[in-house]
Amino acid sequence: MSGGRWDYVGSRIRTGLEEIAQSEEVKERWPRLAEALDRLGQVLYMVEHDMDWDLSADSYIDDDPAFEKAALGKLLDATLRALPDDLFERGKWATIQAWQERTGSERYFKEPS
Repeated sequence: MSGGRWDYVGSRIRTGLEEIAQSEEVKERWPRLAEALDRLGQVLYMVEHDMDWDLSADSYIDDDPAFEKAALGKLLDATLRALPDDLFERGKWATIQAWQERTGSERYFKEPS
């Protein structure tokens, strides 16, 4: 079986969230939310893709707990990046990097180039 376990829903999720995030009204009224939705769409696509390929036997996730932790870390990262800097007492990027290290999200999920 080759992918498509959920009828390629990851692409539809990504496209739908990108459409919302790129709406001029949304960008104007809720720019941080637009940024988060755009990032979340990409992350959800990557996570769904890896899960789909694993369950379809196209590839294999060799460590389920590590994958899950990294996926959740990447989702958290997408949200943290959109938050205002003043919410982070010890610095926004220090906080994000600490979470990336703890969850392994940057080692497992590579940003698209």
